[in-house]
Amino acid sequence: IINLRDPEITRFRLPASVNSRLRPYQKTGFRWLCTLHTYGFGGILADDMGLGKTLQTIAFVAWLWQKQKKPSLVIAPTSLIYNWASEFEKFAPRLPVLIIDGNRQQRSSLLENGCNKACYITSYSLLRRDIDVLSSLKFASCFLDEAQNIKNPDTLNARSVKQLQAERYFALTGTPIENSLTELWSIFDYIMPGYLFTHKKFQAYYENPITRDGSNLKMRELQQQTDPFILRRMKKDV
Repeated sequence: IINLRDPEITRFRLPASVNSRLRPYQKTGFRWLCTLHTYGFGGILADDMGLGKTLQTIAFVAWLWQKQKKPSLVIAPTSLIYNWASEFEKFAPRLPVLIIDGNRQQRSSLLENGCNKACYITSYSLLRRDIDVLSSLKFASCFLDEAQNIKNPDTLNARSVKQLQAERYFALTGTPIENSLTELWSIFDYIMPGYLFTHKKFQAYYENPITRDGSNLKMRELQQQTDPFILRRMKKDV
């Protein structure tokens, strides 16, 4: 756990294909993702908006591609998928990336011929439609951008992403909790299924005592259990 709390001490080298000078805190984020991957964990990169969660992710995807030559998957809101593509083009122009977009026939053709790509990029709405195909593929890592899109575990978004097959699962969000602790449970149920128990047990053990009874003890225990897997930096601190 020590390396999870101090990723600066790890020695993961930024891939040469990443065409950018990462700031020190961004290098820390990149190493943190590499460390989680190495130990077999998922995580939530919860930096404030504007601190470069996308760039840190791209650096990690490039590192993973260099290491394994297996594709990663990024799922983002529809309005952001081409933004992701342009960020890859800007920061890792040599990395082969595939945007899954278009009508059903076009998307099927892209998925059938999408081998030798470092990263697939699709939207939550298209993932729901293409889940039969995408859930049959195996990815090195899977990233959810704006992961609050799965904060309700009963939605089609949440059920769809939890069918995907990846070696590691990560979430990007500046707001891991907006209204209830169930939102945090739902994201953890995606990044590390079972780590925070079933939803029913989580509610009985953590959520009800914290929200109904104001239990500081349970809140501290939950923080201890989740903190190593959440990296959050604020603008004012960096």
